[in-house]
Amino acid sequence: MTHKERRQQWKARIEAYKASGLSAREFCRQHNITTRQLYYWLRKETLKEQTGNTVQWLPVNLSGQEDTSLSDFLTVKVGPAVIEVRQGFNEKLLLDVVKVLSTLC
Repeated sequence: MTHKERRQQWKARIEAYKASGLSAREFCRQHNITTRQLYYWLRKETLKEQTGNTVQWLPVNLSGQEDTSLSDFLTVKVGPAVIEVRQGFNEKLLLDVVKVLSTLC
């Protein structure tokens, strides 16, 4: 099962749990899953809702003549991940990496 399929499966389980009116323990017993798994995915869903699942590009304005020779890379932080972006980077690759990190972090 792929990661995407697993997320979809748990999304459906969480919706079923919320609609069931059952306690976590009873729902898990009936669906043959552990409460630990359910709470893990509930927490993951809550964090995703709080942070959103979108990538936003922010404009950067440089004022005046700045000496860029002192720094030959840009540091991008996404959650706990740190990416160094150097001159000539692949924009599509960076966007794809940021999207993946956003879903994982």
